[in-house]
Amino acid sequence: MSFRIARYTPWVALLGTACTVNDPVATLRSPDAGTGIPDEWMAHCADSGPPLLLGNPASGPQLCSGQLAQTLFRRAACSCEGLSLSAPFKVDAFRSSAGPYAPGGAGGDVGVNGGLSANDRVTVGGSLQVGSVQLSSPLSVGGNLDSNGPLSGPGTSATVAGDARVNGDVALASLTVGGVLTVPPGFSPGPAQASELRREPVPSVTPCDCDEGSRFDPAALIAHHTVDNDNAVIGLDPAALTDVTGQRVLELPCGRFLLTRIEGPGHATLRIRGRTALFIPGGVDLKEALTIDVQPPGELDLFLAGGFIVSGQLTLGSAALPSRVRVYVAGTQALDISAGSTLAGNVYAPQAPLNLSGNAEVFGSLFVRHLEASGAVQVHHDTDVLDAGAACPAG
Repeated sequence: MSFRIARYTPWVALLGTACTVNDPVATLRSPDAGTGIPDEWMAHCADSGPPLLLGNPASGPQLCSGQLAQTLFRRAACSCEGLSLSAPFKVDAFRSSAGPYAPGGAGGDVGVNGGLSANDRVTVGGSLQVGSVQLSSPLSVGGNLDSNGPLSGPGTSATVAGDARVNGDVALASLTVGGVLTVPPGFSPGPAQASELRREPVPSVTPCDCDEGSRFDPAALIAHHTVDNDNAVIGLDPAALTDVTGQRVLELPCGRFLLTRIEGPGHATLRIRGRTALFIPGGVDLKEALTIDVQPPGELDLFLAGGFIVSGQLTLGSAALPSRVRVYVAGTQALDISAGSTLAGNVYAPQAPLNLSGNAEVFGSLFVRHLEASGAVQVHHDTDVLDAGAACPAG
């Protein structure tokens, strides 16, 4: 089944001039229902208009989605609580606009507001800011290290390419610091080797803005856009994916759209080919699978509350362009990602734990309350997200 053919209406408040076309701008269909969005609409939607501006104009300046992304996803991984690891954990970085991911790229910062406890090797390509460190295997940091507490791990070692600031004892078999090591008076630097040792106070760090007063609240935007959206322009029923059986495909153009909930025993696919924001106040609960397919010139900002449950396989974005997908989750319900899933995007869920089954490879970034992983974890930070706000309107 296809939605009605509708005339695309530009946002008067956002666009000075824009084309209008008589083409299908959204379709909901099964795999045998024919072709998707025509080439003419794809050309029209490519790079048309400014970035999405989100929020309530009556309550103050609107929020540019690109600026939001580059502010919240500065690090490859942020944990509001501690980080406990029983398998290898590796973080690096790449720039998707320069080409495909290649292992070992410089960068990829990690922030942990609580303690880092690791029973296997930890490799951070960028800088590490953490509450304290307890090691049973080697730690390697490609940038600077800031720790609010001791570095502990008799019998193991740590290597820091940049500077290290440790507000506690260094209780390791060895610590090698390429730059300056700072340890306050009264604490032991242990067997550390550094280009310089300084004995002075170490200021505390809070790498991830997680408290109620500083974190971003997706719930406020979701509530506003339940009434302020572009569903009527394309004839989109908010309940279009509330009973997914078999395979259902929803293709969305540029715009801000509302789905009350995505649920059912089947496999839902979202295809995004424009600058799109999607708000889902009732969350996601799918038994078979969820595929979120975002291809150039598409970008997706997904805001959801009410849980994010995919019992089967989740395919989020493309490993070639993870900076184009941003997911913002309101609430405290755990995010459980099954083995074999593809995570290629940036996930912001500061009140929710993220549970990864099996070995996991993430292209993009994670900002969560707590991370639990049963296998090895790799995070490849797409640093293009740091420039996502470059096209935002000034001011």
